[in-house]
Amino acid sequence: MFNLKNLFARAMLALMLVTGAGAVSAGPTYQVTIDTEGLSGTGKLDFFFGGLESAGAATAYLSNFSGNYGIFELEGDASGDRDTGITLGNSVFFNDYLQTVTLGGIFRFNVMFDFAGEGDGMTLGVALYDEFFTTYLGAEGNLVQFDLLPGSGVTVTAADGVARVAEVPEPASMAMLLAGLMLLGWTMRQRRMR
Repeated sequence: MFNLKNLFARAMLALMLVTGAGAVSAGPTYQVTIDTEGLSGTGKLDFFFGGLESAGAATAYLSNFSGNYGIFELEGDASGDRDTGITLGNSVFFNDYLQTVTLGGIFRFNVMFDFAGEGDGMTLGVALYDEFFTTYLGAEGNLVQFDLLPGSGVTVTAADGVARVAEVPEPASMAMLLAGLMLLGWTMRQRRMR
């Protein structure tokens, strides 16, 4: 009876490991680099997250900021700060994070998304304006744009020469699962040898 319970418990553990491996994999994280070395003075980085009314639930997470940042404003479904990260949701139409910057350097931040696979798409646009918020700097329109399309993933566009976007590599979930199973097998073998 004890062996049957033990076998059943091990089978359930293996089943949970195999079926849960895909669920814990996170979406891609993108590192955005904006180069303002040819500019001087003060500007404003505008992060707008929005979509149609029929868009599914979505959230954009901004973190790991580096650069010469000043004060900021949050509007709509936006919360947080640069130290802990900014969260932009889409529960209202206008969701914005407006960040004052000192131009002439490099600005970096990470972006990650959580969005439903239903409804219409969402867009995160990052634009650079002058200090009066009237003229685009670096490019006409968004320097970086992320289009979230249910069923298609994320499409990224960046202005040449001003902005770069790179996907941050993450460890493969299947490799981690196999390493865990090997460690579990090694532990069980060590117990039997005692």
